[in-house]
Amino acid sequence: MYRVVLVEDSKLLRTGMKYTFDWDALDCEVIGDAENGQEGLSLIRQTQPDIVITDIRMPGLDGLEMIGQLNSEGNSAVFIIISAYSDFSYAQQAVRYGVADYLVKPFADSELVSSLKAACARVEEHRQEQLLSQRLEKVEKSKLIAFSSYLSGEEGKIKRDYTRRAIQYIKEHYAENIQVHSIAEALKMSESHLSKVFRETMHNTIGEYLTQYRIKEACRLLRNPDNRVNEVSEKVGYTDQRYFSVSFKRIMGVTPVNFRDGVSPKGVKTAKII
Repeated sequence: MYRVVLVEDSKLLRTGMKYTFDWDALDCEVIGDAENGQEGLSLIRQTQPDIVITDIRMPGLDGLEMIGQLNSEGNSAVFIIISAYSDFSYAQQAVRYGVADYLVKPFADSELVSSLKAACARVEEHRQEQLLSQRLEKVEKSKLIAFSSYLSGEEGKIKRDYTRRAIQYIKEHYAENIQVHSIAEALKMSESHLSKVFRETMHNTIGEYLTQYRIKEACRLLRNPDNRVNEVSEKVGYTDQRYFSVSFKRIMGVTPVNFRDGVSPKGVKTAKII
């Protein structure tokens, strides 16, 4: 469900949009409306909607000023502007603020549908990024805990240094066909000793860490719908696309194709990322 706020000084248009437009068809819900920018600012701060549809010229604070203030506060709402003015300077400023669309009144329901679909896609992309970020944050936090709780003596410092160097090597060479012995050779250590040190320090094997890092980079590349799965597979170090797909699904819960096309990890089809 996508939560929507309407900001429009024309009560007739605002009420008409709220009660006659088929919001349910787009999985949207209007959670509030305001008649000017100042009221809109307070309402948006309070309700934190996903999407805001706003006029530009309104008494007091206008729509663009309202968007500017919210952007400066880090508000993540996606904005659609509706205006009776097609002034190019307004459109330019709207683009600078990252507005999803600019509709000139009067507009057809089909135009609003198209704008809302694009806005919902942006919201879904943001949600996917947050989900991935939260997952990676948990992984990083566990690593920090492992580092801080490990041996505080000289032996611990040496092991942590070896581990840091191994991680750095992985980040620099993950796109290549590297194995544990490649990393051990670069660090001038035996493969068995490096594996033992890494596992003790990170509570994870080198192979598992390498896979997780490659999948993280694959997610970044797959956000661009123009990137083909076989190309992404090669770019993150997999010579076998089938094995890449299996590894990706095991970690992310969906196939690379589905992730690129906007299917959530729960398997629910969402709007395609654009």
